[in-house]
Amino acid sequence: MQAKRSDLLELTPQALMALSNAGFVKRAQKEVAEGKLPELTEHDDGRIDAKFSDGNKVTFPAGKTLRDATCSCPASSMCRHRVMLVLTYQALHVTAASQEAGNAQPQEPASGWSPARFSQQLADIPLSVINRAKKQVQDGVVVQLSKGSGAEATPSARLPMCDVRFFSRSSLAHARCDCIQETICEHIVMAVWGFEQAEFSQPDFQQLTLQISLPDGEPARSSTLFDQPEVVLLQASLDKLLLKLWSDGSSQPDTAIKPLMAEVSRYAQRLQWRWVSESLADIQQAMADQHHRSSRYHPVDFLKRISGLSARLVAARCMDQQAQQQTLPRLPAAEILGLGVKGETQLEHLKLVSLGARYWADEQQEGVSLIYTDPDSQSLMVIERQWPKNSDPQGGATPIGNRRVAGHPVKKLAACQVITHAAKRRANGALDIASGKQYTSVLPLSSRSWELLGEPLRQPNAAALKRYLQQAVPDFVRPKQLIEHLHILPITEVTDWRWDPALQCLQIDMQSGEATDDESEHLVTVSLSYDAAAPRTIEVLARAMLTPETPARLISGSVRIESGKLVIEPLAVASDVQIWSLCADEVEPFPMERQVDLQQCSGVQQSLAETETLLAQWLQQGVRHQGARMVERVETLAEALNSFGLAQLSGWLSELPAHIRSSNHSELVQRLMMIYQTLLLVKDRRS
Repeated sequence: MQAKRSDLLELTPQALMALSNAGFVKRAQKEVAEGKLPELTEHDDGRIDAKFSDGNKVTFPAGKTLRDATCSCPASSMCRHRVMLVLTYQALHVTAASQEAGNAQPQEPASGWSPARFSQQLADIPLSVINRAKKQVQDGVVVQLSKGSGAEATPSARLPMCDVRFFSRSSLAHARCDCIQETICEHIVMAVWGFEQAEFSQPDFQQLTLQISLPDGEPARSSTLFDQPEVVLLQASLDKLLLKLWSDGSSQPDTAIKPLMAEVSRYAQRLQWRWVSESLADIQQAMADQHHRSSRYHPVDFLKRISGLSARLVAARCMDQQAQQQTLPRLPAAEILGLGVKGETQLEHLKLVSLGARYWADEQQEGVSLIYTDPDSQSLMVIERQWPKNSDPQGGATPIGNRRVAGHPVKKLAACQVITHAAKRRANGALDIASGKQYTSVLPLSSRSWELLGEPLRQPNAAALKRYLQQAVPDFVRPKQLIEHLHILPITEVTDWRWDPALQCLQIDMQSGEATDDESEHLVTVSLSYDAAAPRTIEVLARAMLTPETPARLISGSVRIESGKLVIEPLAVASDVQIWSLCADEVEPFPMERQVDLQQCSGVQQSLAETETLLAQWLQQGVRHQGARMVERVETLAEALNSFGLAQLSGWLSELPAHIRSSNHSELVQRLMMIYQTLLLVKDRRS
């Protein structure tokens, strides 16, 4: 029996979950397995009718998707009957195909496919949608394309504010965008144009980032981004800001910095360079954290933010020059700058899985960052809230975990699943959800919830994650997000642990992946320092990972490569029993018996760390406030770096005192930025 609706046969259970929800799919799968199938009628025009034993009827027209099918049940939108129709249709045709082919299984293509094939189907899209897509392309839109791989490949397109996925090889109707539109939207149209353009330029690509052109081949922008007068003004204002910061330090009163910061922000907003604007807001927040003595502030982190902003503009200018020379850059300048990225987008149906939380506090306020992922798109989102300290009307201190967000306690939201129809996502991943019960539901987080997640968020082992991080582009060319480098790793075995009472730091050595000839390939160090805003996290981590009766299986956290080794700062740990959210859970104190000195490290590691600390100190205090001992310290570090074979870095460091003594500090700022970015490359990769 030849199936007229091949598009329905292509919908995998994962696709059906994305197009409806996991509950409907699981219930429908159970009923199909029990043989409780509806009666199907397939018409010549491709329409399918289904009659159910409960009296309900579903009509599924050809060229439509699940939401366009009609059902007689009381459900207002999606329902299990529509999902049952698809699964029943698949079951009947797989059985028929097996009988005709002597029980042979149908073969699916093993390689990824391209949605460029849908170019002709765009002719059926309303002209208003096409025009909205053209307008956005003319403003400059960058898309990250992926064909996927394997028999169930799902090509995807990541646009600045939306993710588009293509679940069917034969019908565009089954493409899904996570924006608020329930039908084919301009984002799906742009995704098809992007794949069409990519196939023309690089037919064998698997993943590619490009700036979309209009379908007639006319580029979105013909002139260089850096030829605009506002760019000259922005660069001049930024140079003044950086010079003021490095000369006088970030500890100076913010009244001297605010006017310069506002001027640079104004030019960035005029140019619609979203990631530059976000970087400036991030720097301004870090300075406020410093002045308010917030637990979120760290001098080295602030140094990285300042250096990253300068590096972003340098990288974008370089890529823009390559584009003008007709050389395809690795990343378009518009992607690095965030050209035209919208401030926020209303999302449709959204399911979120918690990955943990971070608490913080300063002299006046306290707050939380609740970190989630969308299992369908693997994108990370953060809900941020803050409150004045001791705001309890009775005069007592309210624990952060008892504060409420969207009508629910923070400690509940730190380990849960959220299903909402009223969410807004900002460009940097910040999420806001409505608290009404009719819009948002909060469900417990199962110990197996993370198993639905896949790469790149959840990696198979430490070696795979290390390769992924090493191949990733630098942070200063990536979209500016609230949370970076967060991953989930399996825990094969906990091998050792130690506690430094002086540093108030717990380190746990674990193996992630089966042992090989190179034992270090799968080793990971879990490192967590005491935080007064969340004082019980150390005990929770120790209990979660060092209790033999309930061994830990998975761990989530921010990951980095430090001196060639993989280090994770944990947020949550999953066992067979539960998922521990380190900030939100409470346990009995854990005996810290294995006390060691964690400050011991190799000579080259020590020299690189001291150089980084020195630069962070200068940025905080100001180079013009450094005393006579500064020259001696720089010379000592330069000599040490040179002895380890880092001659170029040593030479640049040796020249710094002369630049500081000079009356013109402009060149000094450029040299400091260059030294720090080089130091990061060496520090992250040197073993």
